[in-house]
Amino acid sequence: MAASRSESLSAPLTAVGANVYPFATRESTPSQESLARQSISAPDFSIIIPTRNETGNVPELLRRLAPIVKNEAAEIIFVDDSTDTTPDTINEAAGTYLRPVRLIHRLPDQRLGGLGGAVLEGLRAARGPYVIVMDGDLQHPPEVIPQLLGKAREEARDLVVASRYCANGSAGSFSRARSLLSQGSTLAAKGLFPARLRHVNDPMSGFFLVRRAALDLNTLEPNGFKILLEIVGKTSNLRIASVPFAFGERHAGESKASLREGLRFLTLLFTLRLGAGVMRFGLFGLVGVSGLLVNSLLLAFWTETIGIYYLASLLLATQGSSLWNFFLSEVWVFRNTTDPGQRVRRGAMFLLMNNTALLVRGPIVFGLTSLLGVNYLVSNVVSMIALLLLRYAVADSLIWKLKAPAAAQTPALSTLTQEHEVAA
Repeated sequence: MAASRSESLSAPLTAVGANVYPFATRESTPSQESLARQSISAPDFSIIIPTRNETGNVPELLRRLAPIVKNEAAEIIFVDDSTDTTPDTINEAAGTYLRPVRLIHRLPDQRLGGLGGAVLEGLRAARGPYVIVMDGDLQHPPEVIPQLLGKAREEARDLVVASRYCANGSAGSFSRARSLLSQGSTLAAKGLFPARLRHVNDPMSGFFLVRRAALDLNTLEPNGFKILLEIVGKTSNLRIASVPFAFGERHAGESKASLREGLRFLTLLFTLRLGAGVMRFGLFGLVGVSGLLVNSLLLAFWTETIGIYYLASLLLATQGSSLWNFFLSEVWVFRNTTDPGQRVRRGAMFLLMNNTALLVRGPIVFGLTSLLGVNYLVSNVVSMIALLLLRYAVADSLIWKLKAPAAAQTPALSTLTQEHEVAA
């Protein structure tokens, strides 16, 4: 399926996975008349709302947004990763809404970067000079939006953060454990980036306004919930301010916070601090250490328990550890750099790389073991460490080669991923 398309509400129903959504599969681009109408009615600000299974929250959210946008030239952009009926709920509610509502539904193989990736899609699509990012579960009160806009307009700010931790702000009904985790994450972020975050007292906030022209979207590589940290960490000379808000109760549905998101946050912190290349190499090395353990256990099993000659065991052990390393590299090291649809091809290339490496490792193991008397398990470890840099170079540059930034491929206004627009 092509990366981008724009369709009208009259598009035929198309099956997506196990659900049915009103999006067409045919290639299409907006008419010149449509683009001209969009440019004439360009909004003063855009509201980006990333959603994932929030069907119970959409009508109430739009109801509370109505008095905020009623007298403003605004647009609302939902970027949806749902597996339930959230897209249908958005369409139904938007059909009679007083301001334009745009929907970008990302298919499973387009959901790189999680919530942060969804926000980046919205930033590419937004037509307003100011963009407000907020969650779709009503924990970010829409009533704070006028304060965000007022601060940005009156004080010429590039970034205005809705903060739980400034005067008159509140974390709401956070449990003690969640409160400690939130404050600990904030301290960790400010400790690693004291200069960049000196004017941001709530870098974990997902509720903020940003002036779109202040960002270089091609530099952003979001991974998980904390897109604000990514923006501040990679954008210099931002004029930053905060306004207080009280973190609200989730209206419906379940929280998306998880241990996985916590690990993503830690990965993001160190990636921003060390640089993406250094961080990937470090993670690749950790995966390699775990694979070394798996390889050694399998090598000992085939040699000692089954009684196979150690060089034949080396071949068998390599297959098991390669599958282990490939899985961890896919889900952890190179998660946001590749097309999920090409996983089988990458797996085949990874196995080919490691089996080709045996042409070098085999002689090393044989020479150390049979000629110098070194234990075959130690020889195996030496051979794997010796090839670590070469294996990473092949993996990083060929197997998991970075994709070009989306903005460099297509202009955001004329080609939106699975997008159609509804305006009353």
